[in-house]
Amino acid sequence: MCFYLYFFDVWAYFLTFVLSFYFSTELEKKITEAVSATDALKKSLDVEVADRSALEVVVASACEGLGVTVSAPGSSLWSRVEALYSRAGERLREALHAGVKKALAVVSSHYVGIDLPAVSEGYVLPDDEAKA
Repeated sequence: MCFYLYFFDVWAYFLTFVLSFYFSTELEKKITEAVSATDALKKSLDVEVADRSALEVVVASACEGLGVTVSAPGSSLWSRVEALYSRAGERLREALHAGVKKALAVVSSHYVGIDLPAVSEGYVLPDDEAKA
């Protein structure tokens, strides 16, 4: 009977050793996988941070170039891009307006008696659809 108890104790220690080795190996594998996934996420985050920093520099440079001032010094990137878009639209309208004024000035220099308000109203279309 004592032999059986001794054999059972040895067998229990052996099973405990094998199971702990197996689970520690599995745990090490899972830890290694988690560490590699964490490293990949850190690299991805570093790339995203670098891209955002580069984008902020480009937007700040464009804002300075177009003379855009954003009210708050710590304003978000989105608000600066919106202000930049708005200013670019204003500049485009200003350029279009200057171009139209220049074209009307050229036309009025060629035709002395021209009625510029009538010309700036648009095309004169005939009432008859066949003539139009």
